[in-house]
Amino acid sequence: MPANNVNWPLPLTRLNPFYPGQFGVPGTANETGLRQHSSGAIFYVDPNHVDNNDNRDGTDPTSPLSTVAAAILKCQPYRGDVIAVMANNSWQYGNSADGFATAISEEVIVTVPGIKIVGVCPSGQGVYWYPVSNAGVCITVHAIDVTIEGFFFSEGSFAGCTAIESEWDGATLFGENLTVRNCVFDDTVDIAIQLDYSWYCDIHDNIFWKCDTYGIYSPVAGSGIAFSRICDNDFHDCAIAISLLGGCDDNIIQRNTIYNSNAQTPAAATDEGIDTTGGARNMVSDNYFSCALPAPAAGDYDDLNTAAATDAWINNHCLNGDTTTNPT
Repeated sequence: MPANNVNWPLPLTRLNPFYPGQFGVPGTANETGLRQHSSGAIFYVDPNHVDNNDNRDGTDPTSPLSTVAAAILKCQPYRGDVIAVMANNSWQYGNSADGFATAISEEVIVTVPGIKIVGVCPSGQGVYWYPVSNAGVCITVHAIDVTIEGFFFSEGSFAGCTAIESEWDGATLFGENLTVRNCVFDDTVDIAIQLDYSWYCDIHDNIFWKCDTYGIYSPVAGSGIAFSRICDNDFHDCAIAISLLGGCDDNIIQRNTIYNSNAQTPAAATDEGIDTTGGARNMVSDNYFSCALPAPAAGDYDDLNTAAATDAWINNHCLNGDTTTNPT
């Protein structure tokens, strides 16, 4: 689940052809050989490299770019581009003598569709990414078909942050088809992932550690989400784990684990688990909650969660058994 499971699809190496072209067949003598895409590129980002510079083309790992923002400017729509962000040692227990102490500290806006932003890190945490202002947004997505994986989001030296916000810009740029996987959001993050008019998203295999406000959030004032998958994530004591209030329809929320201290105590935990109020036709199944079956009582299944009227909540697991009913 964590960042060491990152699988970033590289464009294949440019190769000289092993045979001459076939007469009359265009493209058979292509000197670049086969790759994932006809012109896709990898842009390397490493602020700790001694030879980093945003003025370079960024395709040579020995001369990487300094910032993700510079790499985004070099990407082109649907070319198969990958931004590979190298690991850093900014973890609070990291040894400064080892070097690599500079984290990614940026607030970027993605407007290029079809790109992948990948943290390349050998640990289970991910590449550390911090904002540059109090309550800043680390990554704003205004493009479809974007993948983000392999990062550890935290506030750093600032006061709170939103890690990823995917939204329609109100005109022609949409944040749909977003994939977020193998990321970690720590206890200093206010909102881990905010979705606003962002459909067909795939959010899986992430860890949400005590996020201050929301793990995954769709605001009441927004246009909601639809046809999305939120699966196989761990939410540990987030203030609110999943709150999809802006008209969330036809989503699958499956195999997530949600630990909530209030529900465990038990104390009042009003909609701190999964809340799909205002939505319709959501499938919520096989999730694990640290609460008791409906009693009713403070912190029970009905207190921790709220369903839309047409949702199907099937075979979810509580501390003292399974329930097949929708929470009320």
